[in-house]
Amino acid sequence: MADIFIVDDQGPEATAMLQALYSRSAASAREHLEQVKARGSAKFMESYYVGYGHASIGDCGSTTLFVEGLSVLACKAVQDNPLYSGQESSTRYIDFSKQAIVDSLGTVQSKAILDAWMAFYLDALEPLEEHLRAEFPRREGEKEKFWENAIKARGFDILRGFLPAGITSQLAWTTNLRQAADKLHLLRHHPLAEVRDIADGCLKVLREHYPSSFGHKDYPETEAYLAKTAAKTNYLDASFFAPDQPDFSFSSTVDNAVLEAKELDVIEGRPPRTNLPRYLEGYGQYTCTFDLDYGSYRDLQRHRNGICRIPLLTGERGFHNWYLDQLPDALRERGAALVAAQYAAIDALDAAAEDKQYYYPLGAKVRCQTVYTLPQMIYVIELRSQNTVHSTLRDVMHRMHGEMTRLHPRLTLHTDLEPSTFDVKRGQQTIMKRGEL
Repeated sequence: MADIFIVDDQGPEATAMLQALYSRSAASAREHLEQVKARGSAKFMESYYVGYGHASIGDCGSTTLFVEGLSVLACKAVQDNPLYSGQESSTRYIDFSKQAIVDSLGTVQSKAILDAWMAFYLDALEPLEEHLRAEFPRREGEKEKFWENAIKARGFDILRGFLPAGITSQLAWTTNLRQAADKLHLLRHHPLAEVRDIADGCLKVLREHYPSSFGHKDYPETEAYLAKTAAKTNYLDASFFAPDQPDFSFSSTVDNAVLEAKELDVIEGRPPRTNLPRYLEGYGQYTCTFDLDYGSYRDLQRHRNGICRIPLLTGERGFHNWYLDQLPDALRERGAALVAAQYAAIDALDAAAEDKQYYYPLGAKVRCQTVYTLPQMIYVIELRSQNTVHSTLRDVMHRMHGEMTRLHPRLTLHTDLEPSTFDVKRGQQTIMKRGEL
């Protein structure tokens, strides 16, 4: 009978060493643990992980980094990794009016732009909530606390469109030692100085905590190549797309006749909340290109499987009308005038396109592209079509659903196709102490 036990009282390097010893000894990890305690893990990691390039050893030790006071743009850069695990502050549940803002240019003009966005956000919060209370009165049986939370969440949902991308957030990043080294090595060449500084800061604290695991050698040829490709690696800009590409396009390499002939019993009749098996990824990919506001792109990027590159945030695609349409008349007129004036002011800034991103709002539309396999596609459509998901992202999911049902008429899909409505359940999607429900 298998002997099953847990070791969770050792540090990342010790845990990595404990697992690595399995590859050289048939003895129990209980015995190995005594060796770890006796020898210490530092010399082992220095010799076998860094010194001899046994990179898989670094996969066996995990740590968690907490990064606070970084811009939304920098959050996306850190999270642009299919292996990222962690959390970020939500603009849908947190009042961002008191958050600091990264002003990368530090000029009178750039500060005026940021101040104008935040002035509107602050001025609009209270009247918008009053408007929403009148539009969505509490119904019988709904708890006042949850209803009020849902009203606030709806208000934040709308006003996040006017937050500048330089607004600061915070994130947690749980990673193994190898992934941390690899990702931070890339971020040291990022176009944004803020991101490069964060990479250096993360490496500094990791070296302090795990000095034997972060002594990797740098190679000049590799560094030069990373520097040369940094802009394309980190941002998807308009030059990637044909100028006449529509606001939504869909293509696929999956042959439905082959899929149905071999897998009909798997793709048909799948129950809700059940993922398709991963081997179906071998049948091909689906590429979707579409316009989406940057705020909702952030939600989409949370799905690490597949490809969803970070779009360069510019004013080229305009501002998503959904955010204006949700405002009461007086605020809507003021908001529309503000967007027009702000876009002109940002365009006039003497700065690189990457640095201008800090000043555009989260409601700015960007050209996005996803490349998913069948299991990934279905997972994202079903999860991100739910009523609690932001309306602008749900609209894209509904279009994806339509394309998938056209291509695969016998594929079972559990998509929420109902129109977006105010739902008091939004007020329950929070973290509370036991007894507060």
